[in-house]
Amino acid sequence: MSLNEDKIGKFLVIGIGNPLRSDDGVGPYVADCIEAKSLSGVKVWITQQLFIEDLERMLEFSRIILVDASTEGSPIDFRLVEKTQLQAISSSHHLSAETFVNLASSIYQKDVRLSLCSVRGSCFEVGDKLSPETQKNALRAVQLICDSLKG
Repeated sequence: MSLNEDKIGKFLVIGIGNPLRSDDGVGPYVADCIEAKSLSGVKVWITQQLFIEDLERMLEFSRIILVDASTEGSPIDFRLVEKTQLQAISSSHHLSAETFVNLASSIYQKDVRLSLCSVRGSCFEVGDKLSPETQKNALRAVQLICDSLKG
């Protein structure tokens, strides 16, 4: 099914990261796990990073969840991203979740319901496996995301 065949009201889960950099691949891992559950109304994308061009396609969904690795903070941080004061974009290689919410509002006059699920990683060396602790947290993140999609 193409994205244009999806109707407003669907959910989008985006797994962000590089699966060849160990724990940096936690976003794609979580997204793959969610896709394997074949949840009704849930579309999954996997990407190494977000681009401004992704914004218009994201607006087709009523709720978006970004899943990405973090290097600090709680083992899992799952939060709604709030609109902030719009700041200048200095690079297209690092766009924050807040930037997407702000751009949706300023360019498209649309409020986006976007959540960020950050899973702390510990190993970002070259490799195609998650560390045991990150894999455990990734499975917890899958459950948190699935529960939030039901409610």
